[in-house]
Amino acid sequence: MELEYLKNIWKEQDLKLNENVKLNEKILKNTFTQDANGVIENLLKWEYFSLIEFVVFFLFMGISTYKFMDDWRFLLSGIFINAFFVGCITVSTRSIRILNSIDLFSQSIVDTKQVILKFKKRVNYFVKTFLFIVPPVVVTFLLLGVRFVRNINLFDYPVFFAILSTCIIVMGYIIIFISHRILYLRKFKLIENSLAELEEFKAE
Repeated sequence: MELEYLKNIWKEQDLKLNENVKLNEKILKNTFTQDANGVIENLLKWEYFSLIEFVVFFLFMGISTYKFMDDWRFLLSGIFINAFFVGCITVSTRSIRILNSIDLFSQSIVDTKQVILKFKKRVNYFVKTFLFIVPPVVVTFLLLGVRFVRNINLFDYPVFFAILSTCIIVMGYIIIFISHRILYLRKFKLIENSLAELEEFKAE
């Protein structure tokens, strides 16, 4: 009788132990998933901010172009800069769709990795293209922006215009480089580490 009683206690403790193990596994899984999901949410917030920023700049440049379209120099500058912002809006919209399609709680790790890799390639391609196109973007944005806000034609001050453009272009390259490393490369690394830990945990 006493032996049977001890067996029942042992079974009961064994069940509780299994439940604790499963609970701990679930907590660890959720922790890895939430870490990666938090980084993705931050990327998504940045993409929404960028989209709003591009839309505001597009409207601003559109109004500026319309106001000074009688001068072919400002008209051509406006066409270029507005086409650039349309491209940026398109890229941001697609990036938001990609990030919104990620569901770490239901997707497999393989599917998630493929989506992250796709998004990473898009970001790297956009940054490389952006670095190449920064000089004309800065020049045209300054021309229209200064003319609209201050009613100053920078074509009348070529030396000042050249110096100002050069300084802003250099600053732009520095900002892009730092932002890319902090906002994207570091976050991609965090996501990849979280997914690797989750994959390793599932394999155990």
